[in-house]
Amino acid sequence: MFLTDFQYFGTIGFIQTLLKQTQINFDAQAPFTKMSFKNRMVILASQGPLNLTIPIIGGRDQKTPINEIMMDPSTPWKEQHLKAIRTCYKRSPYFEFYEPSLDQLYNNQEEKLVDFLGACQRWIKEQLKADWEIIPNNNPTLQEKKEIVKYFSSWLPKNYGQCDSLPKYHQVFEDKVGFISNVSILDMLFCCGGKEVHQLLKPI
Repeated sequence: MFLTDFQYFGTIGFIQTLLKQTQINFDAQAPFTKMSFKNRMVILASQGPLNLTIPIIGGRDQKTPINEIMMDPSTPWKEQHLKAIRTCYKRSPYFEFYEPSLDQLYNNQEEKLVDFLGACQRWIKEQLKADWEIIPNNNPTLQEKKEIVKYFSSWLPKNYGQCDSLPKYHQVFEDKVGFISNVSILDMLFCCGGKEVHQLLKPI
């Protein structure tokens, strides 16, 4: 079983790694870490990379297990993130196809960070028609700890662009800012469509 951290949708490199797996468990006991993709993703705007961060109660310096982290409802971050995504990708070939279900995802009323991140991962799995099985945290197999491989992604918001081994594709603002690798999987999904993303990222 593949044990890994939650990511906010996930970078392209992270999703490529997931596509190689058959069973995945997202570690709800892992401590929250600042400057990670646990509550942040990078999309592409006309001026270049744009960071979208989920605000959390207690600030980003805490080491609380991620399943105890509460999202901060005092700011309309869901509306802001959805507006930013729509602004950046409304001209992409496949955004209109995914927009209704994405709207629904952001309109859900989760309070815990892991609940929203879990919904994001299930959404990505559905759009990519991915084969991996998401194992819930109360599954007895996790307690047995047999054949569990813990994976730590080396890519962070500070270095994600250094991953140059991923396939290239046409990005919305590539003519203005050039090609930027390993941003959120949403970028590739909206530009290429789920079927092509799956084909480009999944190993033969």
